[in-house]
Amino acid sequence: MEERPLLTLEQMQQVYLELLKELEALCEKCGLRYDLAGGSLLGAVRHGGFIPWDNDIDICMPRPDYERLLALKAEGKLPLPEGREVISDRDRTLPRHFARYIRKDVMRVVDMAEEWDCPYIGMDIFPVDGLPSGDRAFRRQCFQVRQLRRFLLTSVEKPGTSRRGGAAAAVKDLYRPILRWIGPYRLARWLDKVCSRVDYDTAAYVGAISGMYGRKERWRKEDMLPQARLPFQDIQAWGYANYHIYLTNLYGDYMQLPPKDQQVPHCDDGYRV
Repeated sequence: MEERPLLTLEQMQQVYLELLKELEALCEKCGLRYDLAGGSLLGAVRHGGFIPWDNDIDICMPRPDYERLLALKAEGKLPLPEGREVISDRDRTLPRHFARYIRKDVMRVVDMAEEWDCPYIGMDIFPVDGLPSGDRAFRRQCFQVRQLRRFLLTSVEKPGTSRRGGAAAAVKDLYRPILRWIGPYRLARWLDKVCSRVDYDTAAYVGAISGMYGRKERWRKEDMLPQARLPFQDIQAWGYANYHIYLTNLYGDYMQLPPKDQQVPHCDDGYRV
């Protein structure tokens, strides 16, 4: 098989920036809301774009907008550019509890995922859900999300792999066959149902607890709703006007740069086809 050259960090950033511009136009056409999230929002606030060593973009959508996006996809009414697609567990195109906006001209390079997992570079779209007002119910929900998320990721990983090394990989290999028998798409649907347990429209608290930050994502909906245009490379993208609340929850002193040894890309490499 011919080996293809990997894209540089700058080229990967350009690939994702093109996706963000397209999604911006798509949301405007369809009347959908999106917000920069996680490290992408941090990059917009601290660097005016990408975190210099980061190579992807994550966004969030309020659950009603997220469901509308997937409904338009199911109805064939999503005006997507050629070679682009929105994939999710709903039509069994992505075994995850969130959606992804992909481009089919850039492939992922992953070490741990199976060949049948999503092979394309794409932008993850996380739903923002209503959350319990009570701390005990919220902690219980986050525990369930964390366990199901771990099971789901294990179910799509190759045997013998683990981010923590050999012993952890051996333990995962013991129960991975059970998770494969249950099926990653069923696990994804269970996880999505746990995340969306509280109605978004009537909730006082919201958050995208389906992601890696879990309990840190929770904040008052009235604080989340205001939006602002934020600089992101050569465009103005939508983000939370009260980003200080969100970023402090996730990162603490978010304007402080991490140590040099932590300033490394954390996402997949890619190559063009």
